[in-house]
Amino acid sequence: MTTTPTRPRPTPLDLANAAADRALTRGAVVTDEPFRLLWEKGILRSPLIPHHRLVALALASRADYATGRIPADRQPFLDGLVADTQLNRGQVAVALNVLLQRGWVRRAAKDRYRAYESARLRLTIPALLLKGMRRSS
Repeated sequence: MTTTPTRPRPTPLDLANAAADRALTRGAVVTDEPFRLLWEKGILRSPLIPHHRLVALALASRADYATGRIPADRQPFLDGLVADTQLNRGQVAVALNVLLQRGWVRRAAKDRYRAYESARLRLTIPALLLKGMRRSS
């Protein structure tokens, strides 16, 4: 007797990550709007504290202007952001956690469980904010 293989059951973390992914957009902007420009405007208008904005803008400086993607060879990781911002490792890690929780940054799918020292990051815009940002641009 053969049974059809079943997909593994999703864990609660998988379900939470899927819900978080639906609340974000990754470059789903109109082609005449550079993603990084829109992202930077959103960061500058957000209620983040200055250290968190500094880390966000240092990360954005490595991203492609049109798409907002950070190529593998330009990923700063934690130490690169520490060098770019002159903040200590703890401050940068806290800033990355805040950006991650608020939907401005995501870890690459296969790096989801890695620490910031080795996780590749990508810029994202919270979907709820994107519509308002487009109107006010």
